[in-house]
Amino acid sequence: MTRISLLALMVSLSVAAQEPPQDDWDVDWQEESTTLPVQGFAELALGSRLTSSQWNPRVSLADARLRLEKSSQWQHVSVTAKADGWYDGVQQQWRGQFRELSAGFSLGQHLDVKAGRQILTWGTGDYLFLNDLFPKDWQSFFAGRHDEYLKAPSDAVKVSGYFDLANVDLVWTPKFDPDNYINGDYFSFFNPWAGGIIALGFDALTPRSDEWALRLFKNLDGREMAFYAYDGYSKSPESLSPEGIPTFSRLRVVGASIRQTLGAGLFNAELAYHDSRQDKDGSNPTVPNSQWRLLLGYEQELITRLTGGFQFYLEHTLDHSALLAHSPFPQWEKEQNRVVLTNRLTWRNAADDLTLSLFSFYSPTDQDGYLRPSLNHRLDDNWSWAAGLNLFFADKQHTFFGQFKDNNNAWLRVRYGF
Repeated sequence: MTRISLLALMVSLSVAAQEPPQDDWDVDWQEESTTLPVQGFAELALGSRLTSSQWNPRVSLADARLRLEKSSQWQHVSVTAKADGWYDGVQQQWRGQFRELSAGFSLGQHLDVKAGRQILTWGTGDYLFLNDLFPKDWQSFFAGRHDEYLKAPSDAVKVSGYFDLANVDLVWTPKFDPDNYINGDYFSFFNPWAGGIIALGFDALTPRSDEWALRLFKNLDGREMAFYAYDGYSKSPESLSPEGIPTFSRLRVVGASIRQTLGAGLFNAELAYHDSRQDKDGSNPTVPNSQWRLLLGYEQELITRLTGGFQFYLEHTLDHSALLAHSPFPQWEKEQNRVVLTNRLTWRNAADDLTLSLFSFYSPTDQDGYLRPSLNHRLDDNWSWAAGLNLFFADKQHTFFGQFKDNNNAWLRVRYGF
């Protein structure tokens, strides 16, 4: 069954279950279509690398984008469409994408269903994802596109249940949706099998199987508690097929999180176990090892209009000695315990039309880091602009942030909303 036919089936079932009079259908649709105009924005985005590179062109971002979006109510079904069309000057081609094309409806008093293309997210991390196994767009993130583009759309069915014991979200994706991963089209990266930095674009072997995600959550005395489960594949192609082609390995994840007030701020903690199904003992160097992942975070207002957020993140790789023993390049394997510290500082003026932000990543174990300073200015109800930098630093080129040192860039976006 195709995704379009799946969406049509879900909408048809909902309408049939309600059995409304035909006259009401005509009146409701006509009224909604005349009172909900199309909204959206037009945006120009430009970016340039700060230094010349043998791997990449100087231009890192060159988008001319148009967004159109509309939401309508059809009987008891909410239909939402958000479409982007843009010219990609880096790849020199026109592109288009539905960010959302979904239908939502209720089944009884306790169940909500949303089917079609949609943005999905959960977890407590700020730019760090432990139990959020929905697709991300890392090329947009590092290029300087708006933060909303870090979350890539999923073609999925989401069922949400609301009960006294706990609330539940169940997401089924009929066909695996990977990240928009770094593949050399926009940014060079380190490839241990090539022995260094490369910028050769590639397409990975993508599984055609489905994936499932589950969240149980409840608010207990002001504490937001959640339990997670995922069955699918790693979201980026960190494995190799027997033929040596990048691919996605089987992955199961279970985890939990808590968020609550602490002192003058907000504290969060999250834990996840990433079970590598194709490398149970860690002896296969072409498949990532299983890991425990831990996140601790805290955010509060430091002074008037200045907010600070801090995170401690740990990746503990299991069977690390087996990994080193079987790896053809043990000198480039990650540390058994990789630590990343993050800091977000955000200042807003009294009129709330100017925002200054600095987000920093630093890994004391990898001795590398990444800085994201930015400025956002809203001129009026329609016009706004933003500018910023993506700055990577490291001692070695094989670490996660170190591989992007040649991709330091500055960016500028101008947007007209309507």
